[in-house]
Amino acid sequence: MTALVPFAERRIIDMAQILTKQIELPKFNLPEPYNNDVWDIMEWDYYKTASQTYKNCWIARSNVMGNKMDFSLCKNPVIREESKYFCYLLISDKKIVLGTFAEYTDRFKLLFSYVNDKSYGTVLDIDTNDYEGYIGQSHKIKTDNGSALIGNEIVSMKKRNRLISFLDALKRAIHKFIESSKPVFERDYWRIEDIKPDEIKKISGNKNLDFSQIRQPLLKKVTKEFIRFKLASITFDSAYAYLYSIKMFCQWLYEYDESINSFAEVNRDIIEDYFCFLRVESDSSQHMINVGILHLSVMFEYGLLGEDKRFPSVPIILSSDYAFKTERRAKFYTTDEIVGIFSVIHDLPKVYGKILLILHHCGMRISEVLHLQTDCLYFNGDVPYIKLYMYKTERNHSIPLNDITYRIISNEIARNKTKYPESKYVFLNQDGTIIKYSTFVRNVKTALVKHNVLGRDGKPLVFGTHRFRSTKATDLINLGEDAKKTADILGVSTLSALSYYATATQTSVNEHIQEYLRKESILINSIGKMDEFNLDDYENAIPLCNGWCCKPIDLGICDKINACLTCSQFRPSMKHLTSYRLQLSELESTLAVAEANGYTRIVEKCTAEKEALQNIINRLEKMLDEKKH
Repeated sequence: MTALVPFAERRIIDMAQILTKQIELPKFNLPEPYNNDVWDIMEWDYYKTASQTYKNCWIARSNVMGNKMDFSLCKNPVIREESKYFCYLLISDKKIVLGTFAEYTDRFKLLFSYVNDKSYGTVLDIDTNDYEGYIGQSHKIKTDNGSALIGNEIVSMKKRNRLISFLDALKRAIHKFIESSKPVFERDYWRIEDIKPDEIKKISGNKNLDFSQIRQPLLKKVTKEFIRFKLASITFDSAYAYLYSIKMFCQWLYEYDESINSFAEVNRDIIEDYFCFLRVESDSSQHMINVGILHLSVMFEYGLLGEDKRFPSVPIILSSDYAFKTERRAKFYTTDEIVGIFSVIHDLPKVYGKILLILHHCGMRISEVLHLQTDCLYFNGDVPYIKLYMYKTERNHSIPLNDITYRIISNEIARNKTKYPESKYVFLNQDGTIIKYSTFVRNVKTALVKHNVLGRDGKPLVFGTHRFRSTKATDLINLGEDAKKTADILGVSTLSALSYYATATQTSVNEHIQEYLRKESILINSIGKMDEFNLDDYENAIPLCNGWCCKPIDLGICDKINACLTCSQFRPSMKHLTSYRLQLSELESTLAVAEANGYTRIVEKCTAEKEALQNIINRLEKMLDEKKH
């Protein structure tokens, strides 16, 4: 008769049998003394060089482990090694202080007690929800954590107990270690530095191509192959957008029917259900919905053209499904909206207000402002300029500055050179680090919602940094600046691209119609009237395209190029009276643009030319009247 094995012993035997069947994890190869099961921290320099406060914290916290880090409390040998590796990372890589590390003793003690009653092969197998329930028996699962901006509302936030969130950090560390042993394109995280290092400077934020959220194994594999194929012809940012659209579909598909593990199982009915979800339940704009459907269509066409059996054998997405029927219109800020934005800067760090002013006055992209370097200023004559590298178009660009923007940038450079001499950037946080785009936008949005700043539609103002660029283009166009000059100021490569930024307001349309009619009137009224009057009688004068130069020949060649209107030797010609009138009209528009942007030198030049032109026109018109009578 076979002897009965006690339950506790039998459970240990069952766990050992399960563990032997697990795929072996890569060896961590930890150095001494981190490879030991018991870490006598108080004998390490890590403890000896710590402050007395941290030493006291360690003694108090680690008392339950005999003032050591005792991994032998974990009966699962795989999870024990994973825990040692994670602690090694905390100390050697993240370099956390002893007092913080002491807090991990509680977290590991609870984790060990939990896994000792389970048969998990690795921490990656742990069911987080089940572990949360285990912790909830004796601890609060969530605690208050201030407030945050969600949509257009500031709501109170809760955070998970660190005893639980710690498990997620442990899982990520182990997953990252396993991933690092795989070829780049087999990993779940593709870093830009590994696949397109030349595009790092173009990316705002810390973007990776993250496939881990696709829970269907075959769908994940196929998506990786497709994104890898697209990366040969598109930028990293574009690949990021493609992956976002595909992940959204895969996540919806999992909720729709988690048994579907191949795109070949997707039919037209399923696709139409997904489209319905996008248009009814998702918070995406119509444009973003169309982009997402287009991205899916491209992937399904990729499978269809390649005769890949993992995709449907017939087209299931039609071009009419993602027709971009809405006209792409520039979104600019009105004057009242700009005032509303600047009314909340007292709630933000001072540097934020300076960045907002640069965005407003220069029409730069936010990535260009945040990455401005301390050698960006220079002068061309009396006019200050800012030079920058445009990551999107991969070229250098210069923008003329008014007095306000020049002082802001130069003062910030001077301050940071003293306070943070090693930094090369103009705008920095209080600790000397570069300002992140996501943090900047989130903080500004929060301030706008907090103070109930409304847009032109009476709803909470939609804040976007790129709208300053559209506002600058719109202001220039509506002030009478020609399209090419506006495109040059913004650094737009083509005039067609300018249409995305600039919008003609109804007021400006009316003004320009009147201006057009006025110019037409000048031309029509002058037809046949100038030829009958020849009032020019300048002996030995040099003919010019718009008059006469009376400088004596024996004084040499004139070196004042294009300065005729304000030159004492210039003599106007009656036959050019119409040209003078038209030139004055254009000059008034240029002067308005220069005054609006604070271009002091241009204002001075245009004002002098305007006065000279008005005098010329008045004198010629008086002569014309006298001749008629």
